[in-house]
Amino acid sequence: MNPIGVWGRFALVILTGFLVVASGCADKAPSALSAEGVMADNNIQDAEGTVITLYYITRQGGYMVPVSQKLCTTDRPVRLTLGRLIGGPDADGDLISPIPPETRVRDLYIRDGTAYVDLSCKFISDMEADSRYARWAVETLVQTLSQFDDIDRVQILISGKVREKLAEDVEIGEPLEPKRWLNAPTDEPDGQMILLYFDYQGQYLVPISRYVGIPTESLSQMAIEELIKGPQEMVALDPVVPDNVRILDYRVEQGTAYVDLDLGEAEKDADNWDESRALCSMLFTLMEFPHIQNVQLLVQGQIVGYLSGQVDLNNTCRSTEVNLMGTQRGGEG
Repeated sequence: MNPIGVWGRFALVILTGFLVVASGCADKAPSALSAEGVMADNNIQDAEGTVITLYYITRQGGYMVPVSQKLCTTDRPVRLTLGRLIGGPDADGDLISPIPPETRVRDLYIRDGTAYVDLSCKFISDMEADSRYARWAVETLVQTLSQFDDIDRVQILISGKVREKLAEDVEIGEPLEPKRWLNAPTDEPDGQMILLYFDYQGQYLVPISRYVGIPTESLSQMAIEELIKGPQEMVALDPVVPDNVRILDYRVEQGTAYVDLDLGEAEKDADNWDESRALCSMLFTLMEFPHIQNVQLLVQGQIVGYLSGQVDLNNTCRSTEVNLMGTQRGGEG
């Protein structure tokens, strides 16, 4: 078999296969926003709007997952984003929002880099009895709001007052900053941390932080090597590259990482893996390094795939987003 056989049709790979949901901007309280319908693919036709990232939790494994969604044009993007977070993902899907959907946003304002979010008492319902959900609720809220340029930290208020703890080990008495490393191990051995993207049930790419020891070569190359090693028996996660694939060459030139692979046994079975998902995983993993914006994939020296952090869709330059969801249209309530 020609070594480029399973890759040849990916001269330009656009992130596909992810769940795509279209949501309307209803004239109602932010927490009541809900999904309506399903789009056929992730090619968003509406040129207006803002792509934001919501953070949810997987039902299995309890991983925090970034989900990109395009919102309608609004002069209150932070409040609308918070409403979408509280509204939660599709109830029948594999993601959950740990924030009670009955939670009401009493007030929201930003001052000197701190977002003050005043929530109703529904936010703390049942939280004291389950510190895991309390931690998830706080972390997804802080991570989601901190994506905005004018927000560096988040202060959570309950009915207008500062509360020291949400649960026994979940403190919210002071402004909280977002995590640099998502889904990180609890132990902290010596070495360098990297972020890898693995497959969750064929639906989402999940960022996993991993220590790799003291770097003896290019750290970005070590990230690809760790990606090939797979999730190492982490619950509900699957590798994006078969473990018998080998790196022949790796280099970075002018913002593009060139990854040359030997497919090994994977070359004999075109159904052995999802090539587009593997290339997307490589892109998101390598884009964690500021000097890398694109990935060009080679198999035994032959170019077979290219994916850029900026992909041209319908002659419009759009950013490739991880776990892309659909568009909201209309006005904000």
